[in-house]
Amino acid sequence: MARWAGILLVGGLMGSWRSEATWAESEFRVGSELVLTLRTPDAPARLRLLKQRLEEILLQASSPQVQVSLDIPSPNPSTTGSGDPPAQAARILLNQQLLLEVTPADAEAHAAPQPADLARIWADRLQTVFNQESSRQQLFLGLGLPPHLTWQGRLYRRAERAAADTGRFVTDGTRIQDHVVYWEIPSGENPFDFTDKPTLSDPPPERLFLLNRHRQFVPYEL
Repeated sequence: MARWAGILLVGGLMGSWRSEATWAESEFRVGSELVLTLRTPDAPARLRLLKQRLEEILLQASSPQVQVSLDIPSPNPSTTGSGDPPAQAARILLNQQLLLEVTPADAEAHAAPQPADLARIWADRLQTVFNQESSRQQLFLGLGLPPHLTWQGRLYRRAERAAADTGRFVTDGTRIQDHVVYWEIPSGENPFDFTDKPTLSDPPPERLFLLNRHRQFVPYEL
């Protein structure tokens, strides 16, 4: 099992005592929302590739509003005269970039008439998830940020929600893992007293903050 930026990848191996053949089954979830299940022998590898593509696409996204679309090939004219045309892979696109290819094997594993039919179902689920504010926050909150920070022997873990910017975050330019670290002026202290030469306390506070790509303060907590 692996997690990344609100994505849960669950892999398992399934088989039958009647045969030596085994097949993999892997789930792709955003938060708690199941988006799709891959049931082909190469499912774990395809799921890792899906995760890699998703990360690359989201890193390029100019906003958390992303668009799911489909690339469905037209039937081969040379085969339409005799029976059904051969099944062709359909592509699920995210912001016009390839996210996942839905193959004839996927369609067969899910008892779908054609890959395009299964692709439509998965694309609809994916767009529904991306339309949810909570899902977008999970995906974009820690994008490009480490899951934890280590500072002066202390381990800080990334929280799941951004902190409200109340104008009380300061920094002295300290960097951890190439990220500028911010902290919050203690309650009751005058923010104007910290504007000239803020200094990170020793020992450091219980919460540190990094700025994500969308200028949100992401908490890291002990």
